Amino acid sequence: MLYFAYASNLSKKYMASRCPNALPLKKVILKNYKLTFNELADIIPFEGEEVVGGLYLISKQELEKLDILEGYPDLYDRIVVELEDEFGNKYEALAYTMVEKSLQAPPDNYYKILVEGYEDWGIELERLEKAKNME
Repeated sequence: MLYFAYASNLSKKYMASRCPNALPLKKVILKNYKLTFNELADIIPFEGEEVVGGLYLISKQELEKLDILEGYPDLYDRIVVELEDEFGNKYEALAYTMVEKSLQAPPDNYYKILVEGYEDWGIELERLEKAKNME
């Protein structure tokens, strides 16, 4: 199954420590959503914005492991999102979104993992910094 990572799981090293058999596929865009922080990263519907992330191929067992690690269903809920790559190809994938919504800056050690992930996938840090600054 396809999984959309937009936060710490973008770090290929971090994701490999959680799901060793996850296969990173390509950089993708989630349209009409915005990256925010509620201490941890979250995505919220927001017309005209977009979240850039990574598309992974994961097994059912890895999804079950991610559910536990992401605190599903209490901390994060699972949703199906439609993504697009740079060529306009569309994909449906699972993503996690926080159950409780509020704005709170991320801890530095967590933010560093996100920066690593953005660098792994070649995503501009400007989007991440904008979300951190709650713009």
